[in-house]
Amino acid sequence: MNQKLRTKISDYLLQKDIRKQHRKTAVIPFSSAKNIGIIYDATEEKDYELIKNYVRDMRGLSKEVIALGFYNKPELPNTRFMKLGLDFFTRKALNWKMKPNNPIVSNFINRNFDILICLNLHKSIPLKYISSMTKAQFKIGKYDATSASIFDFMIKVDDPVNLKQLIDQVNHYLNLIRNENQ
Repeated sequence: MNQKLRTKISDYLLQKDIRKQHRKTAVIPFSSAKNIGIIYDATEEKDYELIKNYVRDMRGLSKEVIALGFYNKPELPNTRFMKLGLDFFTRKALNWKMKPNNPIVSNFINRNFDILICLNLHKSIPLKYISSMTKAQFKIGKYDATSASIFDFMIKVDDPVNLKQLIDQVNHYLNLIRNENQ
């Protein structure tokens, strides 16, 4: 099956799954958030390093952070290894619908994050799937018309955008959201 057709079918099936989803939503200010999930494309070494630093910085603010990276190749290279709170899955973990079938992904989806930050720059179906299925109360992601039903807050950035720029925008808007008592 050609990749374009597979992507269209996968996206259609994902939209059907999204309509069945029910979750408790809330706008969670960053200052109140205790646990944060981050998903991203971990294929590029520079993006992996950037996420490692981002996770470290958030942990320095007393946040419990778990990052899940999608390595878009069959095998994880030696330079990527799982550390506490920095997990990965590869293309090998995807079924024909491009849906991840992996215990690490299942555990991530079933965690009750206060905030999910989706740093999906390339409209990756596996990352869209995780974003849509996670039980996070407040989901933030890059604006994409096909993802409006997934996220509670979307950030519009001009393409081409790199991961650093998207992280900066996410941080900017997260810091603007205040508690009613603040």
